Amino acid sequence: MIKEFLEGLQPNTSGKTIAEIYGYTDQQIESEHTFIQWLFPLDEPSRNVRNSPVLGPDEIALIMESPTAQGNLKKSAGWYLGFLSRNSHWIKRYDHNHLRITRVIKSLRLLVSDEVADGFRIDLYSLLRTNRSVIPKETQQFWDNA
Repeated sequence: MIKEFLEGLQPNTSGKTIAEIYGYTDQQIESEHTFIQWLFPLDEPSRNVRNSPVLGPDEIALIMESPTAQGNLKKSAGWYLGFLSRNSHWIKRYDHNHLRITRVIKSLRLLVSDEVADGFRIDLYSLLRTNRSVIPKETQQFWDNA
């Protein structure tokens, strides 16, 4: 089901399609907490959102073989980076978006490539510019190790 969601063929368990999520306002992105697990699935359970998708080896392989899913994972990364670039409220010692960023990097590394995951992280650090010191070193280490 997650592959079909990533391909835009099925809604998630909340009834939202990937296209609908791409249409979210910044306020919706900030306040809704279940979409990120669908846009950026992992092979481990979410600690914060119950019933989030957890990928098995077969699903990972199917997603990696799907050009549409691959394209949408990259598109989702750009979409989320756009949200971060339009907003600065997450640039502080702690913000739930820091956990989301870790998820994005891990998911891209798991499902797309190291190059795409590292590119997202580099772009993220470019957004921070001189504000990078505001983000705790421990958080940056999570991003670097994701």
